[in-house]
Amino acid sequence: MLVVLTALPLGAALRPAGADTVASLQAQATTVAHDLVLEQLQVDATRQQDSVAAARVTADQQAITALDLQLAADQQAIARQRQVVQAQAIRSYIDSGADSSSTDAALFAGGSSQAQAASEYTRLAVGTITTDLAQLHTAQRALGSQQAQLQARQDQDRADATRQAAALGQATAAAGQLQAEQAQVTGQLGAAVAAQQAAQAKAAAAAVGASRQSAPAASAPPATIPASAPSTTTTPAGSTTVPAPAPSPSANPYPGLADPALNAFLTCVVQAESGGNYGVLSPGGYYMGAFQFSQSTWNSAASAAGLGLLVGVPPNEASRAEQDTVAVALFALDGQQPWLGDRCSQG
Repeated sequence: MLVVLTALPLGAALRPAGADTVASLQAQATTVAHDLVLEQLQVDATRQQDSVAAARVTADQQAITALDLQLAADQQAIARQRQVVQAQAIRSYIDSGADSSSTDAALFAGGSSQAQAASEYTRLAVGTITTDLAQLHTAQRALGSQQAQLQARQDQDRADATRQAAALGQATAAAGQLQAEQAQVTGQLGAAVAAQQAAQAKAAAAAVGASRQSAPAASAPPATIPASAPSTTTTPAGSTTVPAPAPSPSANPYPGLADPALNAFLTCVVQAESGGNYGVLSPGGYYMGAFQFSQSTWNSAASAAGLGLLVGVPPNEASRAEQDTVAVALFALDGQQPWLGDRCSQG
């Protein structure tokens, strides 16, 4: 029965000691990334609130400036009205027959006619001016009240703006700390992954070395399938595989590679998966070679075995020694996991 060979690292047969560290750092990195997104959203919201508060302070200042201008205009209008009333009083005095050449001091000194004119002047000028001043004071009090309210609102808005600016600073600092933490965790994760890969390569190399030491001194020459008479094999599950021609010598980058000894499980896998045919393809062409590797699993296992030149090479085009070596390395890393469901892994 053909089974899916998953990409490395897999399983817990010989799980590297650094795997738990990598998993922990990956979880920590995920948490930090999530927290960083939330903190950045908080920064954006606080920045928007800070902009709104600053806009309110500006609007308050504009309103206060407009009130100041209105108060100044009212004062100027009252001053002009005072001058008009004074001119009208003087004209009334002149029209009454008084000496127009006299000064203001002379107008209000001396005889009864002058006293009458002075009284008229006072009645007209002072009365009208008093009324105008009362209106001015009323307007000023109303404007002053509005100005005080605006000033209080501006003070409150400025306090809000200060708080929002402080909150924005804190949120920005928190986001910066999370970014630093993320960079630190990412660095630690990279180091842990590199250490894990090194441990995997060491374990795979040790397993391959041990298998070669246990192999017979004189190994039989690699089995090939004649190109002129390709055979068709059938897996135990009854699915017919598609034969492939024997690989050319140029397809094998390690021609002098010693063929390691296979343990009982891998020996069983070769027969269960391909009937011992190292050049076979599955019906869909996805699984290849004696151990029915997928290309991705083959690439990972070949790299772990120290056979980097085999990465990207279709497994069924590799030599028997190369396929056996990669299979030994994969078993050292993941045990029977890649072939679960195969009859060799049952019982």
